Amino acid sequence: MSGDLTNGLNDPALYPNWMWIIGVLLLALVLVWVGVWLIRWLRSNRLQEQNQIALIPLDEKRRQRYLGFIDEVEGRLNTGDLDDRGVHLAVAGILRALGTERTGRDLETATVSEIRKLIPTWPDLADALSACEDSFKADSEANGEETQFDPTFVMDYAREVVKK
Repeated sequence: MSGDLTNGLNDPALYPNWMWIIGVLLLALVLVWVGVWLIRWLRSNRLQEQNQIALIPLDEKRRQRYLGFIDEVEGRLNTGDLDDRGVHLAVAGILRALGTERTGRDLETATVSEIRKLIPTWPDLADALSACEDSFKADSEANGEETQFDPTFVMDYAREVVKK
């Protein structure tokens, strides 16, 4: 075993030229695929901004129906059937249904920030929904002043949104 070991070694094997060509083609194909999807993604975001939703006008009958829903929630609050957070949830559901009807898009599961992006022409809806969500944050010291945690404030704000 103590002899010359270089006799057992072979020269390194080189890749054939066709393997280099296939490797470069696969790399180019992956780069083109990534580029195409990146361009499609950028264009889709730009189109969403350009395709802002126009509001569908409500007739007086439908407007009164939503105001009636809010009055019904107020009645349930007065009878003790709903607590403050239940009122906030009910008003948020009414406002989301109103937004869905006026935009033609399902806003039932959209976040407030998504609604702000989808409907920049109607910020009052997102503000009212935000006020409803704020009821689930820690209560602040109001010193007897009306806050957005107050269910009557939220219902009055919702009425203003419905009337616009």
